[in-house]
Amino acid sequence: MNILCLLIIIITWNHSSSMPLLLIDLSHTFSSTIPFYPSQTRFNFTQRTATWTSGDNSFFYSTNSFITSEHIGTHIDAPYHFYLTGWKVDEIPLKHLVSVHARLIDVSKQCQKNKNYLIAIDDVKKIDLYIPKIDEDTGDDFFFVLIFYTGWTKYWPDQNTYAGENSNIEFPGLSEQLATYLVDTYGKNLVGVGIDTLSTDYGLSKTYPVHQILAKNNKYGLENVALVDSLRQNVDDNFFTLDIIPMKIGNGTGAPCRIIARIDNSRRNSVNCCLRFKV
Repeated sequence: MNILCLLIIIITWNHSSSMPLLLIDLSHTFSSTIPFYPSQTRFNFTQRTATWTSGDNSFFYSTNSFITSEHIGTHIDAPYHFYLTGWKVDEIPLKHLVSVHARLIDVSKQCQKNKNYLIAIDDVKKIDLYIPKIDEDTGDDFFFVLIFYTGWTKYWPDQNTYAGENSNIEFPGLSEQLATYLVDTYGKNLVGVGIDTLSTDYGLSKTYPVHQILAKNNKYGLENVALVDSLRQNVDDNFFTLDIIPMKIGNGTGAPCRIIARIDNSRRNSVNCCLRFKV
């Protein structure tokens, strides 16, 4: 490394270290109008109370109630959803949910040509994905989630364009072959798979083989992930960090969850600088 490279790294580090950590919410807001599977209970929200109390010490008080399926909105599919001895929601290890690595794979061009597109093994192979066995930050196994960007977030929350009309459900999803490839290739390092559609299986599926394969191997699914443009603009082809916080439902097969992307621009910029100017 020459003096010029070192100087550039120092300048970049000083500039980027002052940048705040970028947080991006990858969760859709729940409401009674969000897309749903016909077999699921829709999100029903009731405003119970919103009032000011009477008397000298008056204060505002509000409370609501809701009824919903586990599998609606941005949510997690626990392995128990499709495998008898798989982890239930409250049994998924925290190290598989908090500060996990994530990589975005863009298959939107393929999906725009075919709304029933089955994401293929080649779609993953062509990005030359390298997964270290050990996480250099923790010394533990390198746990990661693959998230597939189909472009379907732009259709949210319209039921017909996002999910299909009535019982004619159509949207892209993973192929059975890809699900098998992922669990065989990445083993325990892969903890889950995410997608910006209603399901990891494509809409026309009747037997849900992707769900079955992932569940049997204790991999969770993240569905209806809000893959906003700001995420794509900031991650490029890099790993980023995810925090996945599901409602802790005992014996749950799934749960609504908040998903937050954390992007450390200072670290990313310094690493890219080293790569760019390495001599």
